[in-house]
Amino acid sequence: MVNPIAFLRTWLVSVAALAILVAAVNLLVDPYDVFGTPRLAGISLLKPAAKNHTMLAKTYQEARAHPVTVLIGSSTTHIGIDAFGPQWPEPMLPVYNYGIPGAYTTSTSLHTVQEAVTAGGIKNAIVFLDFQNFFVPEVPGEIPPEDERRFRVMADGTPNPHRQTQIANDMFLSLATAGAFVDSVTTILGQGKRNTLNLAPDGSSTEADFIDAAQADGMHDIFVHKNDYEVERATRLKRVMTAWTGRLPDLDIIAALIAYAGAHDVKLTLVLAPHHADALEIYWRAGLWPRVEQLKTELATMAAASDVTLWDFMDYSSFTTEGVPAAGDRRRPTSWFWESTHYKKQLGEFMIEQMFGGKPPLFGTILTPDNVAARNAEVRAQRQSVVCDGTGERLLTAITHPIADGCTPIARTLAEHGPT
Repeated sequence: MVNPIAFLRTWLVSVAALAILVAAVNLLVDPYDVFGTPRLAGISLLKPAAKNHTMLAKTYQEARAHPVTVLIGSSTTHIGIDAFGPQWPEPMLPVYNYGIPGAYTTSTSLHTVQEAVTAGGIKNAIVFLDFQNFFVPEVPGEIPPEDERRFRVMADGTPNPHRQTQIANDMFLSLATAGAFVDSVTTILGQGKRNTLNLAPDGSSTEADFIDAAQADGMHDIFVHKNDYEVERATRLKRVMTAWTGRLPDLDIIAALIAYAGAHDVKLTLVLAPHHADALEIYWRAGLWPRVEQLKTELATMAAASDVTLWDFMDYSSFTTEGVPAAGDRRRPTSWFWESTHYKKQLGEFMIEQMFGGKPPLFGTILTPDNVAARNAEVRAQRQSVVCDGTGERLLTAITHPIADGCTPIARTLAEHGPT
């Protein structure tokens, strides 16, 4: 007859041993890079599992990285800007990429800057702005989202009472759960693959997902799918902005960001991130371009009132109007964009060189109250040349989402909708 006490003891020892094994593997592999365990070639050098836990990983990474310069933005920053690129001037190093994919809002920019500054050592913050975020007002919640409960301070700068509880939850998630163990095994198995997604210690991401999609579907299909999403998004935003008057939504958040950076002696650079002309054309045809010009004007005024530089990469230049391969072509690449909103690292590197290389810019413009009207007129002229004067066949928007009046003069659009 089996001794029940002996059986229970054996069972408990086995469960404990299994739990210790799971925790040991998770600590060794550190799939989300929470603990900062040294990366081992063939085991944990690459971190593909961090993809679905980016804010979790990056908040702990940033504190360990002790950067001088922090990059703030959405998935376009996360994927398109290399914190370890050769273009960075020596005084700005080290650089950390705090770009957050997913449900990114203008408030996320402010909160991640606050977290980076509170962690210490930050002298420069480069904030990449997505213009679409300024066409709908944010609705603040009563408590911070889960991903922000691990931050050191609340949005108002007071100590965060949720932090210790969230850190405990993070440690448990990363060390003792079966899900983390599965991700550890996935991490180990992914080390030998030719194209593996990775979150580097400096917060930069590889472009593996886009590379896989391009090989499977071709660049044409990637652009079409993204354009479909942007058309639906522009339709929603137009409904919000039709009756909007006065300053654009959420610019008060940018004002708070500017004030916070100034109060903490952080050199702030704001960047209107580049979009392929397909995306620009979607918002033009939705009647939202006057709002884009309004955004540039209002941001230029805000930046001029403080020691803030504002760069504008939203135009119809040779970079943003590159042609897209034909349907069914799975071999021809693009040079600058993965789809209409995500730019490639090659363009990101060129942007950094333009902003901080000390050379006359070949792409992008520093916006000020003195030149913003001329810049807006310049972009309209660029569009006229590309879209309306015979070269617009390069834009998939003209094929997939045609409208009869795609070249309506901006003066008529401004008169109908008005910038304020």
